[in-house]
Amino acid sequence: MSEAATTVTKDAYPADLPLSVLLFNSAMRQNIPLSDYAKKIGIGALSLRQFISGQTQRPRGKTLELLANALGMSVEEVRRRTAIRPTAAPPFCEWLKGKMDGRFSRARLTRETRISDGALRNYLSGQTLPDSDQSQRLAETLSVDPLDLAKVLVADQTVRSGGETVLPPTSPSSGTLAVPAGTSLITDGTLPSLSAGDTNGERPVSSRTGQSTRAAMITGDEEHLINLWRQLHPQARRATLIYIAGLLAEE
Repeated sequence: MSEAATTVTKDAYPADLPLSVLLFNSAMRQNIPLSDYAKKIGIGALSLRQFISGQTQRPRGKTLELLANALGMSVEEVRRRTAIRPTAAPPFCEWLKGKMDGRFSRARLTRETRISDGALRNYLSGQTLPDSDQSQRLAETLSVDPLDLAKVLVADQTVRSGGETVLPPTSPSSGTLAVPAGTSLITDGTLPSLSAGDTNGERPVSSRTGQSTRAAMITGDEEHLINLWRQLHPQARRATLIYIAGLLAEE
């Protein structure tokens, strides 16, 4: 390693934050591209990108030590976080449009972030995702928490790479799913029955009442959240339906 990596203590991050988000956010905090960050902590750039996208989940012993040193954590803590999947989030292009709406034109965002217009156009169309240094400039210009942006980007990259994300946790105060802002959870039509033979919750059959159910939990873009739901692992999709069925049964 050419120079010591800037470290952060593990207490600065939630216990359920995955290694992938930690690594991307750490590169953002130092305002350097992932390739430079990889060189700084002593691992290959490709390996780092694979950790972030979820393509590699079992780093070798030496790599674990390098990551632990970079993040200011124990090897055991880094290993534990490799098993944590990122939380589902809106695609970055939709997230960015929402943050720009009524506040920034593309020209202004280009000027203030020093990111090229072509790059921003690709972000907004969903063709590409920003590197860590560009993400930090976006977070500063848009006045958003860099860690929140890292979560969105890592979730998007994970899905693009064929990986899996998990549902947001349940809000203890409201008893409803904590869905990212700007999205909603709405089912229009009959609620799928969750019989013993329905292994993945995808078989559409009539509900017990035989009537249409429309359960709206958070206002926003219904179609987008449905697309997110479809990207989840079958077990996660089934868990979502079971949760909705439980809410309806309590009414």
